Amino acid sequence: MPRVFMLHAITRDRHDFADLAGRLEGAEALPLDHIGHGDAPRGPLYRVPDYATAIAPSMAQGDVIFGHSLGGLVALYLAGKRPGFLRAVVLEDPPLFDSRMPRMADSPYLKGFAALKALMGRHPDYGEADWARRVAEWPSGHGDLTIKQAMGDDGVARRAMQIAKFDRKALDAPMDGTLNDGFDVFNAIRSCQCPVHILAGVEAQGSALSPADLTLLALERNVTVTSIASEGHYIHEMCPDVCLAALRPALS
Repeated sequence: MPRVFMLHAITRDRHDFADLAGRLEGAEALPLDHIGHGDAPRGPLYRVPDYATAIAPSMAQGDVIFGHSLGGLVALYLAGKRPGFLRAVVLEDPPLFDSRMPRMADSPYLKGFAALKALMGRHPDYGEADWARRVAEWPSGHGDLTIKQAMGDDGVARRAMQIAKFDRKALDAPMDGTLNDGFDVFNAIRSCQCPVHILAGVEAQGSALSPADLTLLALERNVTVTSIASEGHYIHEMCPDVCLAALRPALS
């Protein structure tokens, strides 16, 4: 039975994929925590190669990786470093270009990271209950809905737990432009020798990929792109069936 590793976004953890993993058929779902997230150990550095180095020992020949956001960057890096090793990678709205300077400087994500780091610095002793009161009214990334409105009490509790366990030092790399040090998107795509499928949301709703980005990526021989008109950056939360459909060809 093929295995699907699920790699989450920055500030999140493996619990982001509870619903998606529970629906996956014909494969073993293996959601992981990145270093500095969830129950994983802290890391000295938090760049794409550092996240990948921590995860690589868990991988085996023929595995598939489903990566959301930061997880998509890590998935593509791993595929490029070990040509022919992975069966396929499915990337959910990966910030392939927004995570780099100078585009990161103009990204709304940069402001969000800075605000979160400042808040965590002011409240180093906050526990999950404290964060739950905060995150309930945060934007969900789904239209104008708050996290509580979009994800309910369970979603609020999950986000509070994720923030409470998160190492705020992991925000430094995306903020100072070093997240992708040692990682070149197109070199990775051309080296990996496996299918790369990209799920992209709508830029106006918060997608990390522009239409121009998608046009450029689709020129690569092993890249296919599916655009999701109803969502932005967090496709798996509201459209798990779309993610499962993208995984089926990778598993066949």
